[in-house]
Amino acid sequence: MTDDTSYPMTLGQLSVWVDVQKMPPERRWEANLVPFVWDLPPGHTEEEVWDAFTALAMRHESLRTTYLDSGDGEFRQQVTSHDATSAMESVRRGTADVSERDALVDSEYRTNIDVTAAMPWRVWILTDGGVPAHAIVTLNHMAADGVGARIMQDELKVFLAGDGASLEPAPTPIELAIRQNEGEGASRIRSAERLWRKTLDAAPRLTGAEKSAERVGGILHTGIPTPLAHEGADKLDVTLASLILAAYYRGLREVTGKPKHLLYPMSNNRFDAETKTLVSSLNQWVPLLLEFGDDEPLTEVVQRTHWKAFNALKYGLCRANVTVGMRDEFEAGGGDPGHYFNPMIAKPGFPSADVLVPSHVEWFEPARATGPGFYLIVRAITSVDLVVRTNRPGYGKEEIEVFLASLQATLTEALGL
Repeated sequence: MTDDTSYPMTLGQLSVWVDVQKMPPERRWEANLVPFVWDLPPGHTEEEVWDAFTALAMRHESLRTTYLDSGDGEFRQQVTSHDATSAMESVRRGTADVSERDALVDSEYRTNIDVTAAMPWRVWILTDGGVPAHAIVTLNHMAADGVGARIMQDELKVFLAGDGASLEPAPTPIELAIRQNEGEGASRIRSAERLWRKTLDAAPRLTGAEKSAERVGGILHTGIPTPLAHEGADKLDVTLASLILAAYYRGLREVTGKPKHLLYPMSNNRFDAETKTLVSSLNQWVPLLLEFGDDEPLTEVVQRTHWKAFNALKYGLCRANVTVGMRDEFEAGGGDPGHYFNPMIAKPGFPSADVLVPSHVEWFEPARATGPGFYLIVRAITSVDLVVRTNRPGYGKEEIEVFLASLQATLTEALGL
């Protein structure tokens, strides 16, 4: 698009926008993805690196888009930069020595990007001995999700190699938004809203006797190489994400003694060729209710979890301003705040030289104060690491210790280790 017309947001953009509007203004930096530190191929000058980032900005509309509330209940996106100079004016932060890396990453993460007025990303170049070695890339979640960031990183290397002309034209969020709001897309949205209502109607409520919320963060380094975990999940005829989701459920049951739990797995909504290469935020939460008996074999729990999740994720496209309203109403009436799940897992076949080692837990204080009250993030690139942070009733450090021990035990049993 080359004019200044505004268009509806995509459903993924709307999902992020609604969450951000619920944050206190002083916490809106939490809408930033944790800054990426990308290695730069050797042999390039600073200006060559900046030129490659500029080419990336001109290729992807989401990197030149701002967002607005039209005032009539409709939220819009608008490509507000059409030339290289304005596209990079607020993005190009500068050049620094690699020794400043940690301080810059922390500063960039905690500095809000106002997506109503500025481009939704920022870049620093880090030099080592005066030569560009790394780039710190900070993205507001409105501009890209984790998959979108990986697409950007891969294409940056293409531009640095001088092969930008080989890239196919990039799909745009505006084109996706138009498709999502018409015909079959509108029908899928209505189906998703029915799923939300049905699931929340059957979900558990808080009793009022739960332990007060504590902010706790822990990383379970399972010591399990990701290829080994994929191999074990495949023997169970499930995905690795489903296996870990089943372990998640069993951990919650172990801590609470209750059989029914509300979970919110994340759908990346990349189901076709266009969305697979789109730089934007497509992620959305999907409600999932799991309930199994204590006597059900682990294999059955894993396989049933897989298919329940598969069916739920088909309804990942929804109008977040509607579904968040449902969720807020449910929680205001005493509904359980739920447990969120975000699997970031390398595909089978991704190389790993890691070997099986003993597990251990690393504790940390969560930086974020908003967002999901119980959040499990899977980071499984070469080995499986499980990151949990909590800030909701019913859980403190003691409970999280039990939870993480249960996760490890379930994975060990399921994989036959």
